[in-house]
Order: sequence, then C-alpha cells, then structure tokens
Amino acid sequence: MDQEKEKTEYQKIMDGDQEPTGSQKGWKNLQPEKYNFAVMDPEKAREIQRKGAEAVNALKGEKRTAREALENILTLNVTDKILSNSDLEPELAERLKRSGINITVYDLLQLVAVGRAAGGNMKAYELIRDTYGDMPIKQIEVAENVTTEADRELMRQLSERLQEGGRLEIVKDIGPADKEE
Repeated sequence: MDQEKEKTEYQKIMDGDQEPTGSQKGWKNLQPEKYNFAVMDPEKAREIQRKGAEAVNALKGEKRTAREALENILTLNVTDKILSNSDLEPELAERLKRSGINITVYDLLQLVAVGRAAGGNMKAYELIRDTYGDMPIKQIEVAENVTTEADRELMRQLSERLQEGGRLEIVKDIGPADKEE
C-alpha cells in the first residue's frame, strides 16, 4: 500500500491502476522508452526537438485570438445584402445604399444601436452614451466615522501646507508595531 501512495498519477495510469480523464488520456500515447533524450544520440534528439518546435510554432501562427478575429470582422465593408438583412430601419438602409457610402460592420452596429436607442431601448441608449464618452460620474460614498476629528484636522493642516508650497518630509515613520495606543 505504501508503494501505491508513492506512485505518480502518470505511473498509476500507465500501470492500469487508474482510468485517465481529460488530458491524461493522451498519456497512453507517450513512448518514454523510445524518446528518452538522456540516452538518445544527441543529433537525433535535436532533430526530434526541432520538429516538435516547428509544429508548435506552426500551431501558434494559426491560432488567432477572439479579439483579432472580431477586429477582422468588424472592419469588413458592409454589402447591400448585409445592410438589407440588418435590424437597421429599412428607410435608413435604403438611403445608405443610394448614397454609396462604404460603412464597416462596426459602423452598422453603431447605427443599429442608435436606432434602437431612439426607439426607447435604454440599454442601447446607455451603450451609445457611454461609447460617446458621456458616462455619468460614479460617486463613492464614504461611511460615517471612518475618520476621526484628529484625522480631519491633520488633513486640513496638510492641505494648507501643500497649498502654501510646502514640502512633505517623513520625520519618523510610525508603523503598526510602533503605534502608541
């Protein structure tokens, strides 16, 4: 039983003592005796490692983040068919088609949001307002009795000193351990 505790997850799975789950299922494909780089010919080991690095680099090159993919999609020009099938008001869609203005998918989404906001959709209104930079200021309430009267007096004196052009110097730093009660 002590020998059972000393086994790693990998050893338990390879010995058949435990069923692999998730990514552990791939462990069965490993061939440590075939690819033991410590005892392998150094040139052969380098070749195998080089091929592995090439494969990994190729995969990384193919992967795109969702943000990059979305950026590519949003910058595409809108076709007449996309414009006709959008949630944009039909009259506005027709005017855009006639004007010949090239708009991107992102532009179209903004137009749809503006149309919905004008129709009374508050979420669309908030999106437009916030995107435009007209966000309301969020205020933070400070609970009562957070500062003492002595704290307020110290802050007042400090504010006066700074307004007079004074400098701040730490004469003695009183940490929590040095604090007098």
